[in-house]
Amino acid sequence: MTAPLLEARSLRVEYRSGGLGAKSRRIALEDVSLQIAPGETLGLVGESGCGKSTLARALLRLLPVAAGELRFRGEDWLAPRGRTLRERRRHLQIVFQDPISSVDPRMTIAASLEEPLRAFEPALGARERRARIAAMLDRVGLAADAMRRYPHEFSGGQCQRICVARAMLPRPALLVCDEPVSSLDVSIQGQIVNLLADLQRDTGMAMLFISHNLAVVRQLSHRILVMRHGRILESATREELFAAPRHPYTRELLAAVPVLPRVGGPPSAMLGP
Repeated sequence: MTAPLLEARSLRVEYRSGGLGAKSRRIALEDVSLQIAPGETLGLVGESGCGKSTLARALLRLLPVAAGELRFRGEDWLAPRGRTLRERRRHLQIVFQDPISSVDPRMTIAASLEEPLRAFEPALGARERRARIAAMLDRVGLAADAMRRYPHEFSGGQCQRICVARAMLPRPALLVCDEPVSSLDVSIQGQIVNLLADLQRDTGMAMLFISHNLAVVRQLSHRILVMRHGRILESATREELFAAPRHPYTRELLAAVPVLPRVGGPPSAMLGP
């Protein structure tokens, strides 16, 4: 079997609040274990507030881990600090839910997309950076002249393409997609999902795809985790999960997926499983 690209064992994440002498603790994740293989898409589903985004941020070291193990390419991913951590972060990138708030409104698209190249490839000259950015914008379906424009000049779907481009510029081994299509129109959701699938095919990267939309997760994922109240309730291949879900909560989620009539054109996974 292929060694895991990323592996978590018994992760716990806590949120603490209150001043001195009055601190309270809330367990956000408890005993969470998972593996993501190179080139694999792991889907993560569950209702809002169940801990999906908390898990994504913990895996990327954007939140502290209270207990458990986290390994990337077989090495302790919780150990790196400072410069070492910053350098290794190029291998794990994220696309957030809200594309509009994910880009600085005061910066041109070129300036926003230059940031990961300046951080992870400081030896690149200005001309090389612009060439890489232009090529990536073309890859995600945007013209090179988008570099001179500002975020408010783009639609939500276009902004999400920009966010995908920014995440892909460091050439990550793992892309975490945290509800990347939930704020977009249904017609645009399919375009972004297809773009992510094409990028994965071309680069061989792995993906953690987080969504409450089971139809989208079914289209993209090789395996699926079901989460509730900060715990993983079920882990199965895509085929197993949809054919014979084991946990009652999984069966409830599947039963709640609306199946809408398909009118013309090719079948769309956006319309139900």
